[in-house]
Amino acid sequence: MAATTQTEEYVELKLLVNEESNKVVFAEAGKDFVDILCSFLTMPLGTIGRLSHRDSNMGSVTIGCLNSLYQSVADLEEVSLLTDSSKELLLQPKNSSEDYCCTLKINIDESQPTNYFITCVNCYCDRCPSLYISTSIDEHYKCRGTKRSVVLKHFCNGFVNCDATFVVTNDLVIMANSMVYTSFSLLKNSGIVTSSTKEVTVNVTKDKVLDLLKCALVSKSPLTDVFLGEKPSIERSRFFTSDDGNISNIQITIQLVIRKSDEKILFAHGEQDFADLLLSFLAYPLGGVVGKLKGCSSIGSIDGLYKSIVELDENKNFMSKEAKHQLVDPHLVLEFKSTTQILPINQSPVSFYCYYEGKCSKQSILDQQFFISNELRRDGGKYVSVKLVKDKENAGSKEGYVKGPTTYLVTDDLVIGPSSPISVLLLINRLQIPLADLKEKVVTIGMKECLSILKAALTSTSALTNALSHLLTEDKEKK
Repeated sequence: MAATTQTEEYVELKLLVNEESNKVVFAEAGKDFVDILCSFLTMPLGTIGRLSHRDSNMGSVTIGCLNSLYQSVADLEEVSLLTDSSKELLLQPKNSSEDYCCTLKINIDESQPTNYFITCVNCYCDRCPSLYISTSIDEHYKCRGTKRSVVLKHFCNGFVNCDATFVVTNDLVIMANSMVYTSFSLLKNSGIVTSSTKEVTVNVTKDKVLDLLKCALVSKSPLTDVFLGEKPSIERSRFFTSDDGNISNIQITIQLVIRKSDEKILFAHGEQDFADLLLSFLAYPLGGVVGKLKGCSSIGSIDGLYKSIVELDENKNFMSKEAKHQLVDPHLVLEFKSTTQILPINQSPVSFYCYYEGKCSKQSILDQQFFISNELRRDGGKYVSVKLVKDKENAGSKEGYVKGPTTYLVTDDLVIGPSSPISVLLLINRLQIPLADLKEKVVTIGMKECLSILKAALTSTSALTNALSHLLTEDKEKK
């Protein structure tokens, strides 16, 4: 067990270890550790892509095409982006559950909290029926009232109940520590005898949490991998296309470039809508993705983690029903602005309450200490309803992340960039494929294919081939 410094935060965890196989059977955990596991599901895929490359004992990990998609966004030139903030929204996506995660004892997502600004604090202004808040200090409205920053006050305290205790299996299945799930039944189901087990207490540090996230994304035994120093047992997932094609009426036309000899899709050409579709993946929270894939994402141990949280009693085990809802059906942040949203995930609610103490008058209101909350608190003071508006550059009809009309080239592993004859020829030369072995096919993809690309992007390095190969069946039958 690695030593910790006096100032380093850690969570104590008890492990039951099978000495014969040197594997963790299960862990006994309290709120602090289980909240950390729950927070994994709130992270947008862009955050996961960033954290997967962060230095740790485990090193970087490859999560399907997520790493290459994330890096291609980092490499996009500003001239291709629709707004100045587009790249930041994808590389540093906001967590819609930040008010739940801010109290984590260990939080590996170091994204800066959202800043809010009151655009009018003069409650006697005839032009403003209510106060307005914005996430941009540069926002302007017809009211010329004073603008000032406000704090979003968090009243949440993580996800699970403070007094609850849990059992966490080697593959991150969380169970309530009750008579239904006893250590005896777990030992019996594990096929081991008590003489071959021992108790080990470990200190879970920030580095260990980062390694645990990485292992959870690629391994079926993350507890063993992280705490017993085993090499992650990475299992290649079998890929199945999505059969859910009735969520929306998305229709996107793209041109596929295929290698004839093995029917591998080398790259695709698409317009702004196709590029925005793929880039928007980075804004989706992991729990929302797994939920919309019906718990069958095939991402390491994440499906088991997600399903076990679904099965936990929301009244007994969670701080509130909303706390559980944030994990199994999370919101998108307000800044999300894709024109082709493939997952039916709602955006965060826009109702906020502005709180201040003292008399409401023109002279005194500007001297008050303001904070805002997304729930009405009845513990004294004066409450005023406020309306959250989008940033100025997002407030108009422009949506999406890249400019159009432009043709974009997307490789099989989801590297995205503007297309040109030179870029196409350079790619073909790099792949060392003769032109005679290439063919083109124009296809139209809908919701089924979009979901399949998303799943393939998280489980393979050939997202286009795995997700769209069924569209090439017609060509095979003609041969």
